[in-house]
Amino acid sequence: MTRQDLMPGLLRLQQYMQNFYPERKLSDFPVEFWRNPDDDLYWETLLYFPLHVDEIDEKAPKGFRLAYPIFHLEDDYMINGWTALTNAGEDRLPNAIWAYREIGLSSEAAALSAALESIRRTPDDEGAAEAAYRAVVLPPIGDDAREAFLFAYFRAHRSLFEANDGRAAAV
Repeated sequence: MTRQDLMPGLLRLQQYMQNFYPERKLSDFPVEFWRNPDDDLYWETLLYFPLHVDEIDEKAPKGFRLAYPIFHLEDDYMINGWTALTNAGEDRLPNAIWAYREIGLSSEAAALSAALESIRRTPDDEGAAEAAYRAVVLPPIGDDAREAFLFAYFRAHRSLFEANDGRAAAV
């Protein structure tokens, strides 16, 4: 997946952000949102990114492969609570688990792994998925601490949106 493949979604994201802040100029929301010098706008754009890009594959730059499953799940938590786990299910939870492990949130990855095992047994039981998530020996990091960690990680690793395992992203 090249940047060209992502461009329609990135343009939708740019327009969404500009519509969200009509008093700001379109140039305040670069299509390459990870290059935004305004940390707050970068973070907010990153949060909305999965809502405008349909999918990410293994050929996309690593930043996209990490951010997409994490923020897709985070957004669903905010809207649907624990149902987000069953919504993600066996299709999307493995990618979120990988992404959380990759960025260093192993306790979150372990809790999501427990939820995934529950979902494999009873796919529509969000109560069981929540209980499995909460039962992990390593306590989850907590919403505020998780958000702070994610912000710090993605702020410090903006270059991951540019490269794919050391190679320049295709334009």
